[in-house]
Amino acid sequence: LNGIGMVRFGFLAAVCLGLMVGVCVAEEGGAHLLVQKAMLTNKHFAGSDVPVRYRIFNVGNGAAYDVQLEDEWSPEEFETVSGLSAGNWAKIPAGGNISHIVVVKAHTYGYKTTTSARVTFKQAPGSDETHVVHSNDLGLLPVLSIKDDDKMSNPHIAEWGLFLLGAVALVALPIVLLRPPAPSDSKKKMK
Repeated sequence: LNGIGMVRFGFLAAVCLGLMVGVCVAEEGGAHLLVQKAMLTNKHFAGSDVPVRYRIFNVGNGAAYDVQLEDEWSPEEFETVSGLSAGNWAKIPAGGNISHIVVVKAHTYGYKTTTSARVTFKQAPGSDETHVVHSNDLGLLPVLSIKDDDKMSNPHIAEWGLFLLGAVALVALPIVLLRPPAPSDSKKKMK
């Protein structure tokens, strides 16, 4: 086979392999859960509430039964303000999704570690086989101090006042220095 023939053969092999995988996945059926864990605020401050949303999507062809969500927040670093860090649902139908929110509060500022949430489910109502999936991990969570919050939300009136004064001076100084002399002053000097 020459170069073009090898490319055609490779392409044909890839298409056949893709079709075989698609058929195998379609025949497998059953539930397939995807779990997303996300913070609902962009900036996190020590002592303030941080809402966390868990979304569980069933992208499979069958329903998921006896679905249980478990997540652990370190008690040394976080306090649960409202909601539960665990939840359970009897059934999530194919193509369905569930949202669950818990509100936590960081005790101190700094980088806080988080873990992934764990979801268990069964393919059939009375099945003994339990499937486990994990959510994404949020990694190191930067928690800012209250002083940082004050710096970001402060209107900075003194700084804006100095800026405005400097801008006026930059505009007024050339006008004052480069203005033409008044006619009354030139007549006095000639006499």
